[in-house]
Amino acid sequence: MQCIHCQSENVVKNGTKTLKTAQVVQYFLCKDCGRRFNERSGTPMARLRTPVETISMAINARTEGLGIRAAGRVLGKSPTSILLWEKRLSAQLSNFSPPSPKEAEVTIKGDEVYTRVGKNLPPLAQ
Repeated sequence: MQCIHCQSENVVKNGTKTLKTAQVVQYFLCKDCGRRFNERSGTPMARLRTPVETISMAINARTEGLGIRAAGRVLGKSPTSILLWEKRLSAQLSNFSPPSPKEAEVTIKGDEVYTRVGKNLPPLAQ
């Protein structure tokens, strides 16, 4: 484990904290800079009070096509909160999806994606 502040390897465990959701978070102490941090520090999950499972369910519901308001109703969370989670996690997208090799051919398929371009006109009779 590296210190998120000075990138030193001289880090020791420094207690745990049990959150309201019964999740245990490990804390660390850097012996070089003297700063304290936890296992979530420096990640998209840092400083979030909502359980990771709830955020995961919200993101999965949204990727499966559930609307923002519907996801909020199902999970009992604000649609604004869900949008903020999406924004926070989308900034880390490059870490979850590594670039493909340059010599390989990549095919991306969309599932149930509909896009309207221009005006919504009836098909031409032929």
